[in-house]
Amino acid sequence: MKRAFVWIPVLVLTVSCAHVDYVGKSYPPTTRVDLFFTEEEVTQPYELMGKIIATGGEGVSTEKMQDQIMEKAQKKGADAVVITGLDRYKSGEQTNYSETTKEKKPGTTTTTGGSSTESKSEKEITALFLKYK
Repeated sequence: MKRAFVWIPVLVLTVSCAHVDYVGKSYPPTTRVDLFFTEEEVTQPYELMGKIIATGGEGVSTEKMQDQIMEKAQKKGADAVVITGLDRYKSGEQTNYSETTKEKKPGTTTTTGGSSTESKSEKEITALFLKYK
């Protein structure tokens, strides 16, 4: 029974984490990253460093996903992040089916069953990393 309690925090952390994918250039880490929601808001000259996509299930808040994007931006040396999109999409369905067969009399059986289907959905935030010139 104790082993089950050890896995509960691990499962909670796994379910509540966003997955972050970055492709692009890296520079020395920065301590401050500006946040924008359109490229037109950026007033300084810049170069596009790369793109990032953060995904997470319904248990992950968009705020946590944004925090992970900003943390990754600091590690990669970005001066600014431009959030370009926030989407929700259906990522699949899971169907559970159970069946029970009982013998009533010798030679006769009764089978009963049931099923339930659950939809799974994901969130996705896309962004650009910028380096000021």
